[in-house]
Amino acid sequence: MFRTGFATVLVLLGCLLAGPAVAAYVLVDEVTDRQAYLDAVTPLADDDAVRSAVADQISGALGEKVPQQARQIVDGSITKFVESDQFKPAWVKLNTEVHPQLLALLRDEPGSLDVEGDALVLDLGVVAKDVKQRFIDDGVPLAERIPEVSAKVEVVSGPAVSQAQPAFQLLETLSVALPVAAIALIVAGLALSARRGRTLVVTGFGLVVAMLLVVLAQWLGRSQVTARSPAPELSGPFYDALTSRMSIVLWVVCGIGGVFVIVGGILARRTSASTSPPRQPSTYRY
Repeated sequence: MFRTGFATVLVLLGCLLAGPAVAAYVLVDEVTDRQAYLDAVTPLADDDAVRSAVADQISGALGEKVPQQARQIVDGSITKFVESDQFKPAWVKLNTEVHPQLLALLRDEPGSLDVEGDALVLDLGVVAKDVKQRFIDDGVPLAERIPEVSAKVEVVSGPAVSQAQPAFQLLETLSVALPVAAIALIVAGLALSARRGRTLVVTGFGLVVAMLLVVLAQWLGRSQVTARSPAPELSGPFYDALTSRMSIVLWVVCGIGGVFVIVGGILARRTSASTSPPRQPSTYRY
């Protein structure tokens, strides 16, 4: 009994670490690896909400720099650009420049050019240069004289960043140790248990609960980021893109936990049946 109880404590500790372990391993890799980051955010170039937000920001940045009589043509050219095949390469170039700034922000490192007031800022000037060329191609009056556009949009606010920094730094530090510790505790508990079926059921339920808690934290985090961002139409898709792979892994582990519950229940029933005393034959009196 003591052996099984100790094994149960081990697997529960492993399950407790499993949620942060998944978040640490997947999310840190998604953010710190440049190619993984670009793979995650590049599809946003096809998101209508993102395209519309970028178009609005560039149009607003132009302001009075464009003659009123050319305003409709200019807005039409901007819309054509963000809906064209030219937008995706410009979007990738923009995010290639943003990635090191995002890392500097989360790691609280000095010298970041696009981190203003402790907030993550997308500098749409890179995109705006391509838009200006589009103006020229579309015959916008005096397009060559339109000055350089400074279009910057705050994606993640300062308060949200302040909350994310210590959590990210901790996860980055433990991104390898946490998964190893979680797996080691669960395996050790299952190996030590004298009632492996029941311990497997406990492990399954523990994994499901742990993953669901992380999913809840992820949802709450998204609501906080979008609520504090002046551009939720951009911050929301960015948050979803950077956490999408983590969401998949969380639900996969939930599924594994469910399999553990089913297999453990079958093993526990078989063990119970094999250890129960044989039924005595009935004695009849004649």
